[in-house]
Amino acid sequence: MGNQAGGVSARILVLAALVLPVGTASALDYPPDGLVVDLRYRSAHIDQAGYAKPANANTLRLTLGYLWKFAPEWSAYVEGTRVFAVFGEHYNSGANGNTHRPSEGDPPSSEVSSAWLAYDNGTASARLGRQYVSLDNDRFFTPGLWRQNPQSFDAVAAALKFDTGTTIKYYYLDEAQRSVGHDYPDPTQREWQLDANLIHIDQKLPLGNLAGYGYFVENDTNTKYSWRTAGLRWTGKYAFGDTGTSLGWTVEGARQESWRNNPLHYQADYHMLELSYGFSWASLKFGDELLGGDGKNAFSSPYGSNHGFDGWTSQFKNTPANGLEDRFVSLFGKAGSWNWSITQHNFFADRTNQHYGSELNVLLGYALRKDLSIELDYANYRRHSFGSSEKAVWAALEYKIGKQGGI
Repeated sequence: MGNQAGGVSARILVLAALVLPVGTASALDYPPDGLVVDLRYRSAHIDQAGYAKPANANTLRLTLGYLWKFAPEWSAYVEGTRVFAVFGEHYNSGANGNTHRPSEGDPPSSEVSSAWLAYDNGTASARLGRQYVSLDNDRFFTPGLWRQNPQSFDAVAAALKFDTGTTIKYYYLDEAQRSVGHDYPDPTQREWQLDANLIHIDQKLPLGNLAGYGYFVENDTNTKYSWRTAGLRWTGKYAFGDTGTSLGWTVEGARQESWRNNPLHYQADYHMLELSYGFSWASLKFGDELLGGDGKNAFSSPYGSNHGFDGWTSQFKNTPANGLEDRFVSLFGKAGSWNWSITQHNFFADRTNQHYGSELNVLLGYALRKDLSIELDYANYRRHSFGSSEKAVWAALEYKIGKQGGI
């Protein structure tokens, strides 16, 4: 496909001809049609060991979109995103050459971040074009909206929902528009050519939800990220009568293998275990996430969220060869217009007893009104044997109408 969301590849057109008339599920949900606006200003201050000067990144994201329900069962959406650096670029964006300062991956850019056509008959639906892909908790595929530049895919999405509580989703991904933005100088970082088939099945259970998935990705731009990943994920929440307390859990396991054109040959395991208990205003969570490694290669998740896992300073954007285990405990809650969380991470190698480091993450958010919010985030990574010690503070003000991506 072209760099902007113009043409659609022959493979996607063929798939669209097959799935659009018959549709796929109402599991692909759409908001009411109309204008979509997201305006977010963020200020970041990052002080990292090894740098004489800190990074000060002041960026502004403007997203404008429109969702048009032009006929019964049919809708279309188009969206553009522009990222500005304000008050100067006193940080390393990866594109500006300021390598004497710490990195904050929000370079100025302009792009068509979404452009799709969708069909939905209430039972089955399909979507064709440039779109956001979010599966489960965004560990493997995400729009990455923490970054100012989102990640989108040129894709066909299809879903089918049954009365038995089963939902089947299918995605064909042709190209990834990476979160470095369309104007990033390195084409091998801003766009990845893919031949990917994603299958995701959800089943509602008497207690929780069970998901099974198989992701088969050939990456023709960065071949080390060609892999197949298959797993099961059980999540749920149980409320204890009218006490106001609840128990939540996640049990997930997966295996990843190198696939097709990947020059590496490896297998790696993954698990995520979480248990939480408490009230809506204050809960406690314990968790353990493992990305396996054999000393040469490790489990990777390049299409998923970096910020949402393994600490906010992104020390582990690339999984160490010896793997990564994140043992964490979190306090979190929501009361009125406030939301907050405090999380302590401890990072270890999978293959050895190596202690990589620890990180404290603190979040405080407040909704000024339905469409306007502020958020303050703090991260402190302490190096033991991996990465660099780092302290970071982010402050954001965001105005929103509708939902980015139209979905």
